[in-house]
This record gives sequence, C-alpha cells and structure tokens, in this order.
Amino acid sequence: MPRKTAYHHGNLRPALLAAALKEVAREGRDGFSLRGVARRAGVSAPAVYRHFADKDDLLAAVAAEAQQRLLAQVAEAHRHAPDDPLEKFRATGIAIVRFATANPEHFRVLCLPGLVKKDDALAEDRRQILAAQQAGLIADAPVDAVMLAANALVTGLAHMIVEGQLGPVDDARATELATAVTHVLGVGLVPRPQGMSRR
Repeated sequence: MPRKTAYHHGNLRPALLAAALKEVAREGRDGFSLRGVARRAGVSAPAVYRHFADKDDLLAAVAAEAQQRLLAQVAEAHRHAPDDPLEKFRATGIAIVRFATANPEHFRVLCLPGLVKKDDALAEDRRQILAAQQAGLIADAPVDAVMLAANALVTGLAHMIVEGQLGPVDDARATELATAVTHVLGVGLVPRPQGMSRR
C-alpha cells in the first residue's frame, strides 16, 4: 500500500483525478471505488470525499477532463485542416485516433457509457457533414447514418491500437492509419471512374 502523501489543498484534486483515471482504466467501472482511488493516491478515504460527493461524481470529473483534452486536440486539428468541410470532418477522426494512441487511459474512460455529454461535439460534426453534402463532397445519405459509420470506423481503429491488436503504434503510425481509413470513408467502396477519387 502506498504511504500516505501530504497534499496542499490546491493540488489534491488533480492528484485524485490522476489516480482515478488509472484506477478506472485498470479496474473498469464496476471495480472502481473511492477507497481504491485513495489508496492509489496515497491519502485517506475521507480526503476523497472532501472533493467529490461519491464515486459517480469523481467518475464524471475524470470523464469531463478527458473530454476537454480530446476537444482541445480536435480544435487544434481543425485549425490546421484545409478549409473544406469534408477535410475538417476527417480531421476530427484523425485527432480522435491520435488522442487515443497518446492517452489510452483517457480514451477508455471516454468510452464508458453515460459519462460524457456529446451534444456539442455531435452538433459540430453534423454541421460539417451537412456542409460537405451541400458542397457535393459526400453523398446525400442520412446524417445519422454517416455519423454512425464514421464513429464506428474511427473508434474501432482507436480501440485496435489501444488494445495492441496492431502491434506498437506511435503518433506517426496512428496518423497514417487514421488518414487511410478516413480517406476510405470519404471515397467510399463503390468503384468510380478514374480521376474521381478524392485525396
């Protein structure tokens, strides 16, 4: 058991969030406990309750921090993407895969059901899809179906990387893989006349 650590009031909360992130990644949602977080952080269990009401409150805080990190990386990817709605939509997917590769514990927390509010991110994705459809860059398919397909493709790749199914993957390789699969999503699988495929 880790020895008890003295934290100043201002830095105990970040330490608890870091410990909780590792605890939920290791134990899963069902095995996660405030006592386990306290033990991992090297503090007493009552110290956790001074910052979080219960297990769900702490889990929500961990998920919120993970989401903020991901959204910041997506925003940065959008700033560097071409001024093209399809390319910005692809940039979102590439950013998610890169984030998961660099932050597997955060990614696993974000995948736990019911912890993250996705309304704002989904609204932005919808805008990009609609803009791409209006520009004739992608087919006029139902937006929900396009979003589901893109999410399944991107999170599936991210899970394969995080779980080690593709062997060692660094940021460069993750970017290469994500670029390739989002390219397939953009082009589609139906054969096209030569010269019609997108970059």
